[in-house]
This record gives sequence, structure tokens and C-alpha cells, in this order.
Amino acid sequence: MNIRTAVKKDLTAVHGLERDGFGDHGYPDFFLRQAWDLWPGSLLVAERGNALLGYVLAGRGEAATEGWILSLAVAPAARGQGLGRQLLRAAVNALEGQGCRRIKLTVLPDNPALHLYQSLGFAEAGREEDYFGPGEPRLLMVKA
Repeated sequence: MNIRTAVKKDLTAVHGLERDGFGDHGYPDFFLRQAWDLWPGSLLVAERGNALLGYVLAGRGEAATEGWILSLAVAPAARGQGLGRQLLRAAVNALEGQGCRRIKLTVLPDNPALHLYQSLGFAEAGREEDYFGPGEPRLLMVKA
């Protein structure tokens, strides 16, 4: 497994993973392109051979010492192999290397990845019942 910074030709595959993983709540392709432009080096991909199997998008927050994990997705065929953990660690390391001392993310309260975030030091810091609108709760998690 190879984790590397995304290049422009990866964006179509990243968008496919985003759409497959998050459906209507996934980021549109144009946002992923703009994020790639805005935060150079913050879109990481995992590949095996020629297959892109996962990605993570991270960025700095309003404060220079705050970072966000904006999206993390792994192809269904590659789940359960530790790829999400590797991607998340790589993103956290990148953000910490940029001076981020607090890293945040949001997650559905019943998302199976919740245990992954907790195992890497993220703790629940709040809950918003209508994060994306009515009936769309999210937990705010913080790693400090």
C-alpha cells in the first residue's frame, strides 16, 4: 500500500470514492478540485498498483493551530485492512507538521469508523442534532 499526495489525475477517482461512501452528503467534484488547489498536500490517497483504494482530505481551520479532517473514505473492497487508520494517521501527522495542535472532525453518531477515531486519540467534544439539516446529527470530535 502506498500513501501519497494526490495529483490532479486522481480527482475523478477520489470523487467516485466520496460519492460511493457518502451519497448525497458527499462533496461535489468541484469542491474536491478547489480543496486540492486551496490546501496543497492535504489530499492524500492510498493506492495499490494502479487502484486508488482510499483518500483523506484535511485542512487548516480558521486558527493557524487548528486543523480539520474533512473527509475520509476507503473503497468497500479495501475496508477492514487498516487503510483508514493509515490515512488518518498520515493526515494527522501532516496537520501537526503544519503546527496544528487541535484537530477536529465530525461523524455520524452510529458511524462504524467512530472506534477508529477514538483509538487515534479523538474524543467527543459535542453533538449537533441538525448539522446538515433536520435529522442529520453529527458528533464533533477533537484530538488535542
